[in-house]
Amino acid sequence: MKKIIVKLVLMASLLSASLAFSVPIKNIEILGLNAISRGTVLSYLPVEVGDDYGTQTSSKIIRVLYKTQFFKDIEVTEEDQVLKIKVIENPYIKYVDFLNNSEKVLDQDTIEKVLSSMDLTQGKIFNKKQLDELIDQVKSTYISQGYYNVKITKNIEIDNQNRVGVELDISEGEIARIKTMRIMGSKTKTEEELLDLFEIGEPNWFLLNYFTEKDHYSKIALDAGIEALKSQYINSGYLDFKVTEVKSELSEDKKNIDIALQIKEGNKYTIGNIDFSGNTLNKSDKSLTKLLTIKSGDVFLRKKIINDIKVITDAYTEQGYAFVKVDVTTTASTIKSVIDLNFKIIPKKKVYINRITITGNTRTQDEVVRREISVYEGGLYSDKALEDSIAKIKRLGFFSNVTMRVSKVKDFSDKIDLNFVVEETKTGTFSVGVSHSSSSGTAFNLGVQEKNFLGTGNVLNASASNSEAVKELSIYFSNPYFTQDGHNINYGIFNKKTDGAQLDVASYKINQSGGSVGYGIPITKNTRITTNLKFSNRDVTCGTDFSDKYEPTQCASNNKTEVKFNANWSHNTLDNYNFPTAGDKRSLNLSVALPIADFRYYKLNASQKKYRPLFKNITFKTNTKIGVAQGYGDTELPFFERFYGGGSSSVRGFDFNSLGEKYENGKAKGGKLSVLTGISVISPLTFVKDSTNMRLSAFIDIGGISEEVFNFATSDLRASAGIAFTWLTPIGPLGLYAAEPFLKQEGDKTKSFEFTIGTSF
Repeated sequence: MKKIIVKLVLMASLLSASLAFSVPIKNIEILGLNAISRGTVLSYLPVEVGDDYGTQTSSKIIRVLYKTQFFKDIEVTEEDQVLKIKVIENPYIKYVDFLNNSEKVLDQDTIEKVLSSMDLTQGKIFNKKQLDELIDQVKSTYISQGYYNVKITKNIEIDNQNRVGVELDISEGEIARIKTMRIMGSKTKTEEELLDLFEIGEPNWFLLNYFTEKDHYSKIALDAGIEALKSQYINSGYLDFKVTEVKSELSEDKKNIDIALQIKEGNKYTIGNIDFSGNTLNKSDKSLTKLLTIKSGDVFLRKKIINDIKVITDAYTEQGYAFVKVDVTTTASTIKSVIDLNFKIIPKKKVYINRITITGNTRTQDEVVRREISVYEGGLYSDKALEDSIAKIKRLGFFSNVTMRVSKVKDFSDKIDLNFVVEETKTGTFSVGVSHSSSSGTAFNLGVQEKNFLGTGNVLNASASNSEAVKELSIYFSNPYFTQDGHNINYGIFNKKTDGAQLDVASYKINQSGGSVGYGIPITKNTRITTNLKFSNRDVTCGTDFSDKYEPTQCASNNKTEVKFNANWSHNTLDNYNFPTAGDKRSLNLSVALPIADFRYYKLNASQKKYRPLFKNITFKTNTKIGVAQGYGDTELPFFERFYGGGSSSVRGFDFNSLGEKYENGKAKGGKLSVLTGISVISPLTFVKDSTNMRLSAFIDIGGISEEVFNFATSDLRASAGIAFTWLTPIGPLGLYAAEPFLKQEGDKTKSFEFTIGTSF
């Protein structure tokens, strides 16, 4: 009992002593603040005015404030119930500069993001620990790019205003180069095929390697190549494929590296049973199976299955099931290397379109865009119709970008709103001034070409040109939606004077005046037929030598009037007006000078352009154009209606109108048959930050002009290869090319470089 009483007395004594040293805090003073606000410090304090100050309070405050890393010294005292906190702030950052860093490894954008993420930007409190972490991170970045000898020296200076400046001087050293690279374990593919999947590897031919830097080691590139290797096998049916070992052996001087990959292909899987589950609605398993590109017994190809999911999805969205969900369950048998597929279909509700809005069209009228949209308010949703709509709007050429946003209507699970967002682009050209062209010489030009006149979608073409070769005045107007069904009408008048001698063809002059009217109708959503009737009066004056030696019959003729009927069939599925990456554009054009007037001849032209995506951002283009011209009714084809070739719109690398047979004076004679074809590989400029309006291409042009249709020979062909650059500049489209002929004949006129430019508004 006595022991218990003694313990209670001791506890009471300690409690009374503690209370004796606890005083209420009436005020808090914070001394020494410069960059940090009083409110910030108060928010971290474990006490506030009115709390008791005891023997443990000081240590708690110091511990909490040190954790903020704002201060390098803290002193806490209490005097007359006033809590006094005296601090010395850590310096705040004036700047953090990187010196001698490679933009390829560490560009300015990356630096700014890293500094921001680590709170090492201007005005932030300097933290030495964070700086050391930054240096470690930068070193890791360099090492991952193959710079194993990188060294970073830090220089820290604090000025008299307690501001710290940090300089990180980077000595990169030489990048590690790949000495050898091997892939072992493949049974179905050659090692060379697999190594081609990697951007890095053993060095190419030394001159090529200088540009490709193929032997520059990068762990990022190696990992990307391994992923490409896995995708290659898995997408080919080898689902058990593994990279079992990756060895990277660095030389002692850290300048060379040997890479060895060991792989295990596994078995090739085929597709077993294919069935369907869920709610297939009105579609039978048989009809769904017909939609698939994969069949039982085929090799399991992931890309094909992903494509077939989209095919089934599209089949249901066409019926209005906008939010249909299609899941594929795979059941694999490792013994038989067979995979069974089950397509589970969850159609959900049919969806109707509530509202269609168009935004971003500051100049183009809503109706111009709306008439290209194949779905209607109140109608069923159709994914394919909307894809076609976006493609049609892009093909107008009025907008640089077209996107569509879908939003659900509140309180209605079966209704959606569609918003087409467009970005206007320059659709017209206005030219005034003096120019020089390889095709027409020096010219004074004044003209307006607008394919979206006053935002109506109508086309206005008005131009006046006065050059050494051509003097022309013309006005044309076209309404592509003359009727609600998409019928178009066009009409215009013109006057044109041509001096053939200035066009490097022959010594003659033509003065032609007339007018035309045309009408077109759509056959399908991508196909149109247009007819045109052109009336003109033409005066032809021949030079003495030309009249006597070369074309005496035609020059002596009194033919003047011409009535030409033109029929044109066109098909267009291009995905973009300016820079297409997919689709075709085909046309067939027949022009006949009718016998009710003086001239009698016909021209038949066929052309085709194809665009196909080759790799990421790379487009492959093929183009072909064939023209045939003949007179009829015992009448010769007029010499000024013959085909000519050479120049920027024909076979580049050869002078304008220089191909084909020549007169004795060396001038081009032209021909009745024109054959042009070519291929191009097109890419945006990846080394330019924003190359949306720029394209670079490598091309091969092949073509020729034959004097007679059935006398075409290989000796008539010319060919060239080169590079071309196109830029939609603020002042108009600029194009230039450099070409070198590799198939030519003695006496050919060549031209290796040319450029054109216009003014847009």
